[in-house]
Amino acid sequence: MEKKNNKKLELPISSKTGEPLKPFIKPRGTLLLGITFIAWAFFNWWMASYFWESLNNFSSLFLLVEGCVLIYRAKLGNKHVLAHQIILLINSFFIVFMGFVFSITFWSIPDLLGIVYGTIIIIFSLVSIIACLYWLVKLEKYKVKN
Repeated sequence: MEKKNNKKLELPISSKTGEPLKPFIKPRGTLLLGITFIAWAFFNWWMASYFWESLNNFSSLFLLVEGCVLIYRAKLGNKHVLAHQIILLINSFFIVFMGFVFSITFWSIPDLLGIVYGTIIIIFSLVSIIACLYWLVKLEKYKVKN
């Protein structure tokens, strides 16, 4: 019964222990998070139309792309590990690019707070690269043949 349930979930079997590996993504939670990101992006975009701030347009674009990526990863589920790795890698490059855009925007503000925000965003971008590398390595163990 248990092996039939594992086949139904399509979880990969560990080559070392013979046990099924735990799912690396929860599709429902990831889908809900992606929908939340997209809703927040449209809310930001709507607020930017009232205040005419270009920074809100950049953050809306960032949230919209992140939401779409999360929905696509939820659609993939726990299958196609290589696709997840490619998506994570491209997403990491996007986060670094947007981090530099945001930091340059904040650094152009002639205030100490702008410099601090820009530095925090650069640190966040570097931490996201480390997290991406961690997930790329972690997903390697899911590339076993069933």
